[in-house]
Amino acid sequence: MSRRRTTLVLLALGVATLDLLPLALILKQAFTPERESFAWPPTWWPHEFTLDNFRTLGTTIELERGFWLSLGVAGLTVTSALILTLPAAWLAARRPRADRPLDAAMIVARLFPTIALAVPLAALFVSVGLYNHPAGLGLWLAHTLLAIPVAFLVLRTGFRDVPAELEDAARLDGASACGAFLWVTLPLVRPSLAAAGILVFLVSWDEFAYALLLQVTNRSLPPLLYYLSAFGYPGLASAVAAIMLVPALAIIFVLEPALRSGTLSGSGR
Repeated sequence: MSRRRTTLVLLALGVATLDLLPLALILKQAFTPERESFAWPPTWWPHEFTLDNFRTLGTTIELERGFWLSLGVAGLTVTSALILTLPAAWLAARRPRADRPLDAAMIVARLFPTIALAVPLAALFVSVGLYNHPAGLGLWLAHTLLAIPVAFLVLRTGFRDVPAELEDAARLDGASACGAFLWVTLPLVRPSLAAAGILVFLVSWDEFAYALLLQVTNRSLPPLLYYLSAFGYPGLASAVAAIMLVPALAIIFVLEPALRSGTLSGSGR
C-alpha cells in the first residue's frame, strides 16, 4: 500500500471515529444505571448494563405518543414537501428565467431564524385552531415550510440531469406535458426523489424549535429529550436519543445498498 493511500485510509478512519464517538457515548449512557451517570471520573464503559432507562421512560414521559406524533408529522412533511417542490424544481431546471428567482426565494427562506418565525406562526395557529394540535397539524405545516428549500435543491439537481430531449420525444409520440413528466422524467429522478425524501424526513424528525414552541403539551420526541436533559436525567435522555436513532439508521441500512446497486435508479440511467 502506498504512503498516500495509507494516509487517506488513516484520515478516513479518524473521521469515522469522530463521527461514531457521539453515537457510542449515547448508547453507552442509555444502558448505564442512573447512579453511575454522575460518577467521577466518568467511565467509558458501564460497569453494569441495564434496561432501566428504557423501562422508566414509559412512566416518566409520554414516549409512545411522542414517537407516533414525530413519525406522523415527519411522514406528512415528506409527502407535502415533495408534492409542492416537484413542479417548482422541474420549472427551475427547465426554465432558466424562473431558476434565479426560485433559487433566491429558497435561500431567503432558509436565512430566517426558526425562532423568529415560530412566534408569528404560533399566533396564527392559535387563531385557526392548529396550535398544540393533538395530531401536530400546525407543526406539520411549519416543518413543510422548513423542508421545501432542502427538497428543492436536491430535486432541481435531479431534473437537470435528465435531458429535456427525452420529454420532447415523448411529446412527439403523443404524450401530454403532464404525461411526459409522469412517465418519462419522474422515473428518472427517483434517486433524487429518494434522497430528498430522506433529508426531509430527518429535518422534521430532528427539528426542535418549532416542536418546542408550537406543541405545548402534545410533545414530539425532541422537546421530550430536551426536558429530560435539562432536568438532570442523562440516562433517560440518552434512551430517547437512542430511540430517535432507529429511523435514521433504518433508512441508512435499507436504502444505502439499493442506491449503491442502482435499484432506485431509472431505466434510462
